[in-house]
Amino acid sequence: MTMTNYPLTVPMPVLKLPLLTTDPLTAGELFSHCGVRIVALPLAPAMDAPGAATLGEVGGLGAWLKWEGLTVALPGFGQPLTKVKKNSERVGVHYQLPHGGAKKTVNGAEYEEWLKAAHASVALPLSQAPDHYAPVDDIVRSVAVNAAWGAQTPTGWGVVQGAGLKAARQESIAYLVEQNITNFYLGGFEQPLEDEEWQRSLEMTTDLLPPNGLVMVEAATPFRIQAAIEAGVHLIISDLPLTLARHHRYLQEDLSDVPVEEGAPHGLPKQAWPYLTERHVGLATRLLTEANVKNWTAYFAKKHREMLN
Repeated sequence: MTMTNYPLTVPMPVLKLPLLTTDPLTAGELFSHCGVRIVALPLAPAMDAPGAATLGEVGGLGAWLKWEGLTVALPGFGQPLTKVKKNSERVGVHYQLPHGGAKKTVNGAEYEEWLKAAHASVALPLSQAPDHYAPVDDIVRSVAVNAAWGAQTPTGWGVVQGAGLKAARQESIAYLVEQNITNFYLGGFEQPLEDEEWQRSLEMTTDLLPPNGLVMVEAATPFRIQAAIEAGVHLIISDLPLTLARHHRYLQEDLSDVPVEEGAPHGLPKQAWPYLTERHVGLATRLLTEANVKNWTAYFAKKHREMLN
């Protein structure tokens, strides 16, 4: 299944999941029940464990989670490109695993094997964004090397790089158009930028894109989600409802959040939540996750209805 034959409502929420800490026995049913239609999973940690061979054997990321909706495979390197070297196009991406800190490298051919194992509905090519505030020369060089990586690992989607520089973003888009790319993921917006700079860079980049293609970006906070919607982004990746659940915060329908005791989701009295979070952590986390994800998808549904009116 691909997005070309899948009904999309715009803006479309894409729930970002960590593969190994997501319960494969309940995730599919839970998130479908909450209105999720697309999930995104980072490849780099998944290819370390359970690993490409195992994922390939079971049928990919979606099969591992018993997920029947769409899956988006993100590179998932977790840190920006630090320095472009003469051999970067050939050597590939250097990265460090979040758990254990092992240092790894993946080149284009190896990344192709990742993509085969993932069996994702949509996948991004090999890519790594530069630091948003890196020197100009480094940002410009990163645009060229990311274009080369994309050509080595074509997926039908292009990753627009260039940090906050208009000329660099323009050059990145030009490379992708030459490769006949019509759908764009906006790279670098997963970085922890100031809200004003994040929004400025996003609006600048979306204004440069050619018309008629799909646009996808990662937006971790309510401000970023709203800014992405206002900029006309079609697919918005976020782990906001899960992050808040881990911190015992209840996500309300307007995307504000309060302590779970104050929000009292599922109609449970606020006095019940301290007991649940202490004595029944798994149950409390599941109930709060369900409530948060439902309100998150409801927010997008409301924005869709507003666009139609």
